[in-house]
Amino acid sequence: MSGRGILRCWGALMLLLALTTGLAFVPLGSAQLGVSLAIACTKALLVLLLFMELKASSGLVRVFAAAGFFWLLIMIGLTSADYTHRTDQRVPVDTPRQIGS
Repeated sequence: MSGRGILRCWGALMLLLALTTGLAFVPLGSAQLGVSLAIACTKALLVLLLFMELKASSGLVRVFAAAGFFWLLIMIGLTSADYTHRTDQRVPVDTPRQIGS
C-alpha cells in the first residue's frame, strides 16, 4: 500500500471519528444505534480491506477473516440475548425448616 493510500485511509478514519463524536451530541432517538453501527462497520471495513490488506489476499485468508467475524457476531448475539433476558427482580429464598419440628 502506498503512502498516499495510507494517508487517505487515515483521513477517512479521522473523518469517521469526528462524525462519531459529533453524533454523540445529536439527539437522533432510536436511529442513533443504527447510525453509530453503520459508522463503526465502515471504519472496520476500512481497516480490514486496506490495513490488513484483505483486498489483495488469497481467498483462504478472506474465508478465515470472515469466519472470525462471523464468530464475533455469534458471541455478540449471545451476549446481548443474555443481557436482554435478565431481570432485576429478586427471587425470595425459602427459609430452611427446622429438623424435628
